[in-house]
Amino acid sequence: MFKKTTKWMMPCVLLVIAGTGCANKLKSRVVLLEDANRSLTDQINMCQGDLEKAYNDQRELDRQLASATRESDSLRGELAVASRAPRVIERPVMQQQVEAPGWTAVPGGAMIAIEGEILFPPGKAEIRDKARRSLDAVVSAIRGQYSDKHIFVFGHTDDTPIKKSGWKDNWELSAQRALEVVRYMTKNGVSAARLVAGGCGEYRPRVPNSGNDKRKKNRRVEIFAMDKSLMAGA
Repeated sequence: MFKKTTKWMMPCVLLVIAGTGCANKLKSRVVLLEDANRSLTDQINMCQGDLEKAYNDQRELDRQLASATRESDSLRGELAVASRAPRVIERPVMQQQVEAPGWTAVPGGAMIAIEGEILFPPGKAEIRDKARRSLDAVVSAIRGQYSDKHIFVFGHTDDTPIKKSGWKDNWELSAQRALEVVRYMTKNGVSAARLVAGGCGEYRPRVPNSGNDKRKKNRRVEIFAMDKSLMAGA
């Protein structure tokens, strides 16, 4: 009876052993699959990180491109405006001129003022003999240092009304005095084409006519030597 039992149990033992071997193989395969899954998961996470970084880099490049495009459009706009603007022709810078003695620099030239009492008797337009020295110095500067300039001569008076001298008004007196100075210049070699005479009367005083000393300052002849380029038709 024992022999029969033994024969019956042998297949069962073999079956258990075979089952155990299959289970071990299955467990090993599961472990391998789990490792592979973790590796794939890690790779997917890494790829997702790389993809997100690529998206961020793309957004930054898009931002830089948009900024560069705006700057380029702005520059093109400025260039278009500049191309429509009139050209500014720069004149050559002239060397600073040293003025003749007694002359003062003014925009576009120089000027000198001579007191009325030096040039004329009160209320008259005849040049005094003693004034010729002063006028000769002015003529010398005009023919020399200011030989390339237009000459403007303006007579000025104070506001004292004309009563006995025979002039219609101070305006007429100032104009005649300027004309006498211009005629003196032409007689002494200054071209008449360069000369202009004008009278200002009492209307352009240096100082208020509020006393004899101030009125004396306002009675004068002013002579301007001006660049031809500033004159209309020059």
